Amino acid sequence: MHAPDRHTPPTSQDEELLARLLARDAELARCKAVLAAGDDSIITMSPDGRITDWNTAAEQLYGCPREEVLGQQLDALVTTGDAGVREALATVLAGNKTTVETVHVGPDGSMRHTSVSLAAIVGADGQIIGIAGVARDVTDYKVRQAELHQESKLESLGRLSAGLAHEINTPIQYVGDNARFLEEAYQELIRVVEVYRGLLDTSNPIGWVERQERVREAEAGIDFDYLEKEIPSAVEQTLEGIERVSRIVRAMKTFSHPGHQEQVPADLNEALEATVTVTRHQVSDVADLTVELADLPPVLCNIADLNQVFLNLIVNAADAIEETGRRGAITVTTTVDSDHVIVRIGDTGGGIPDDVRDKIFDPFFTTKDVGRGSGQGLPLARGVVQEGHGGTLTLESVLGQGTVFSVRLPIGGRTTAVPAERGA
Repeated sequence: MHAPDRHTPPTSQDEELLARLLARDAELARCKAVLAAGDDSIITMSPDGRITDWNTAAEQLYGCPREEVLGQQLDALVTTGDAGVREALATVLAGNKTTVETVHVGPDGSMRHTSVSLAAIVGADGQIIGIAGVARDVTDYKVRQAELHQESKLESLGRLSAGLAHEINTPIQYVGDNARFLEEAYQELIRVVEVYRGLLDTSNPIGWVERQERVREAEAGIDFDYLEKEIPSAVEQTLEGIERVSRIVRAMKTFSHPGHQEQVPADLNEALEATVTVTRHQVSDVADLTVELADLPPVLCNIADLNQVFLNLIVNAADAIEETGRRGAITVTTTVDSDHVIVRIGDTGGGIPDDVRDKIFDPFFTTKDVGRGSGQGLPLARGVVQEGHGGTLTLESVLGQGTVFSVRLPIGGRTTAVPAERGA
């Protein structure tokens, strides 16, 4: 006879292991539900950057089913920014969170801008076992940001239009006055020349004494010494006026130019000089403006956007001085600091109170009277400098003495991956 089967009763270890397995299954089910339900595109990758999973939102964003992308590198799915993706992954493996912007062709065939935030997945032993990413479509934000830039530019130029008209009208007036003077002088000189030519006519011989008398009469009709002195001066002033108008027109073209989508080398000193030209009339009413420009290398940037930043900062400086009720000074300086350039725009206005300083870059926050500002200038300026160029926009202010804004820009342009705070 066979002995009856005996079942070994489960031990506490077995029960503990079963409980852990059930808990892990529940956690996996929860994570799967989160991946499926989230509106943000969630991507998980192996440490070498190969996609291990992504949710339905990622499928819709990139237009690729989950099964087709498993095992692929993320940089293979974007049309630009691929080098930045690899740099971003290296940053994460070094223990940092980071954000990288990429562009890819969307399901509808349009170019979509995406911001991908990446962080390491750390195991119980402290080793990195994967990388998690959250991708967000920022195309509409980019479009709106561009619209706000244009609106801010038009607002600033609208405020400056009267001053620009005055700046152009003044040289045009003395160009016109000098042109009329030269016209009259030309007619007088031509009359004298006609007398000279008549005296050279041999068909009507006259004596030498009579010739001298006619010459004296002709020259007596004009102030020859005066014309000899004033005609060159009038020509010089006219050329200066034309150059001044040309300089203003060139400065206006700088601000009306749409710029480049990509960053290109540009001369920041030239851009600042154009900004000073455009704002000169408004500034000259309230302050003396001093420009001290160091020798700068070409800076890889979007110069059209930076022009708007400089314009906003100078106009704000003039407004700050005007509010004090006394004439002040504005200084614009440039320096080179290692692999960065620094543009400083300072004023002798009233300074920024401590309770306002923390809000100064908040959208729509303004201390100006209604109709004098939308509160978009400084937030847009910070966005251009920090997000668009990988630089910094900082300020130093002493109440009652003034404020200095410092724009610090990398000479080599913005890196694709921008490190965020330290994270696990």
